[in-house]
Amino acid sequence: MKTYFSTSYKQDVNGYVEILVQIIKMMNMNASNSEVNDFLFEVGVNLANQHSVKAADTLSALHVEINEILSKLGFGVCQIEDANNRVIIKHHDLPVIEDREFRDKWLQYFSVIMCGLYNCWFRQTGAPAELICRIKEIIFPCDAVFEFKRA
Repeated sequence: MKTYFSTSYKQDVNGYVEILVQIIKMMNMNASNSEVNDFLFEVGVNLANQHSVKAADTLSALHVEINEILSKLGFGVCQIEDANNRVIIKHHDLPVIEDREFRDKWLQYFSVIMCGLYNCWFRQTGAPAELICRIKEIIFPCDAVFEFKRA
């Protein structure tokens, strides 16, 4: 039995997604959109503080480290590109939900969590406070593009 659990058992991340969807649905019903967004951004910041990045010398080193953390969290993967006056983050494989009525709102809200994560991770590497992560584009069903640039 011990062998079965140590080699065959895989943790399924769908359970956390279902719980999170229910929490966000309830928040969406009981708070304004800006209150929900502010709260979820802070959730991302808190996650980034719990799963912090080390000081990276280069953007490519930061890219590798962020992807390692994203993989552990089950949050997909990203590509990070220097675009002169901003950083573009192309995020792939965000968690997908089955609920067709809430799917669009879910991806929007989960992207806000990701903004909090990215914002905090860049701060941890020394990025100045005037640079902020924003959602540039949401690509259904599970991708998003973020910009990290001056406000």
